[in-house]
Amino acid sequence: MSRDLEVAPSCANLKQGDVIDLPELLRPGEAYGTFDTIATPQGVAIISQTCDVVQDTKDYCAVAPIVHGATEGDKKNAAKGRRPLHLFLDSDDGTGRIADLEKIISIPKTWLEGYPIIARISGGPSSKRARELSAKIMRAFGRFAFPDEVVPGFKKFRDRVQSKSGSAGNFGRVLDLITDLRVVADQWEKPGRNLTLYFLVEQQFLASAEDLDPSWRWNTEHVRGAKPADQDEALSLDRVCFLILENLQSRPEVLAELWRRFEEAVKVTLLNTHDDEEVYLFEAEVLSEVDMTYEIYKTTESFDLEALSHSQVGD
Repeated sequence: MSRDLEVAPSCANLKQGDVIDLPELLRPGEAYGTFDTIATPQGVAIISQTCDVVQDTKDYCAVAPIVHGATEGDKKNAAKGRRPLHLFLDSDDGTGRIADLEKIISIPKTWLEGYPIIARISGGPSSKRARELSAKIMRAFGRFAFPDEVVPGFKKFRDRVQSKSGSAGNFGRVLDLITDLRVVADQWEKPGRNLTLYFLVEQQFLASAEDLDPSWRWNTEHVRGAKPADQDEALSLDRVCFLILENLQSRPEVLAELWRRFEEAVKVTLLNTHDDEEVYLFEAEVLSEVDMTYEIYKTTESFDLEALSHSQVGD
């Protein structure tokens, strides 16, 4: 985007998601009535709804600093929703940015007037991309509060996802195929919970059960990269991830079986499946996006890694 475009008086030409080259922000200091200056070398993103930003009757708008020094892995995690307070902005200039919603602040609109608009999302304020951005912001501040008692059951899975996301390893690359993580419980309020963690993937990577050949049987001779030992039911998590990556273009029955084995490997390796007082059972299930019905969606919650641990990226 040309840097010749500047913020108009009353921010009349701004919309949600725009990045402004504002060099610094003031935020409340530790002592009442004092303020600290924080540098924003990558600018700030507009977080307020477009309809609020452009109204001349509104004197303030919410902005969030763009994370300085974010890695490609950080951006990938933000884009996948694995850091809900890190809002990924896929702007038209081709530079992916992260707005740090933990540091969101309301400022006078006059502070922005005259500064360059350095990036924005294409389309109007009612476009598909604008609606998707608005939904991400809404989800960031409307997340489900998981009971503290279930957090230990997520620990191994959370740690592995956070350490491997964006990596070149087999598990990290399979995570890139996952479009969403959602979790459901038979009930959240008392011990003895039965949990299921859903992995959503695109339809091209997992056909619906009704489209599979019921007569097909698992045979390693038909699986790219398979070895005779892979005929066994149990596969390590790394091994099944390797086979999934090798067979993305194989027949749908092969991928369906590999995803089933992925479920088992995740359950055994990463989920707390021991019968304990708080979480009695913890299952894993892979679904294609088209098989995630609205009924299932309503009963599930987005799996929020950030609510379960700190997620600071480099400044």
